[in-house]
Amino acid sequence: MSEYTERLEVRLRPDTYRFLREQAYVRGVSMGQLVREALERQYGTEDRVVDPEKQRAMERLFQVEAPVADWPEMEREIEKGRV
Repeated sequence: MSEYTERLEVRLRPDTYRFLREQAYVRGVSMGQLVREALERQYGTEDRVVDPEKQRAMERLFQVEAPVADWPEMEREIEKGRV
């Protein structure tokens, strides 16, 4: 686990605070953890750890041996399928 050494104070509206407090309770995490996770999702860092479930999903997608054309051709196919 990372060592948290920096502190940030943020002022919230009461309704926002109550909502975050409820979400933290439902998830069983602290409000600090909830906010850290939200910041990480929004802004991320290079050393971010990928969710294991997402990692497995990406690996399964990469195993698909689907034919891939060059971008202009793929774009035409996507647009054709959209209409």
